[in-house]
Amino acid sequence: MEKINGELSGQCLHAKSLKFKHPITGKEMKIEAELPEYFKEILRQLGTNLDCFIK
Repeated sequence: MEKINGELSGQCLHAKSLKFKHPITGKEMKIEAELPEYFKEILRQLGTNLDCFIK
């Protein structure tokens, strides 16, 4: 496997969205987050097509 250029500034684990019930109010919560730039760069270096990760 080729060496990835650059340093990792966090884990390579990401959830595009999370949905759960608030523990106090019971209200359904939904949180969405895009991939961090450093994560996108690592995927590019690995030859991953990012189209499936971007809306």
